[in-house]
Amino acid sequence: MKILNLNEGSFPIEMDLNLNSIDVPDVGNLKDTLDIKLKISKLSINLLKCDGHISAKFIDTCQYCLQNTEVPIDGYVDVTIKDIKELHADSSEQDQTHYQDLEYFNIDNLIEEELALVYPDIVKCDRNCLEKEDTLIEEKNFPFKKIRDLID
Repeated sequence: MKILNLNEGSFPIEMDLNLNSIDVPDVGNLKDTLDIKLKISKLSINLLKCDGHISAKFIDTCQYCLQNTEVPIDGYVDVTIKDIKELHADSSEQDQTHYQDLEYFNIDNLIEEELALVYPDIVKCDRNCLEKEDTLIEEKNFPFKKIRDLID
């Protein structure tokens, strides 16, 4: 857990992190390392901008064939950071805003939230198992086919 005080210090803050484990619900198991490059810039008092990149490979279950498959993640971080005290008073209609206490800013919470946003909702293996519908088509049952075959 890395805690930063974003109310003080010099900006921009650049981070190059490699994590070996991450605790995000509904995300597969991390295969290697989670590579994160972030740059936090201060725009004004209690308003910061975070840009960066997240990349990793996860092992998850294909939701169609239930085989383990590799899920590559390669996403960009482009989010505004505001103090949690401004959550209810904020009238801006920005979509990508992360609210947290700026004095005790937990960088892990930001990483977990951004990873959950870039992780695919539907995990599908690379063998195109969804396109193999012809194997699921059942043959029609003809009850008198065997008798007809015997007569011929």
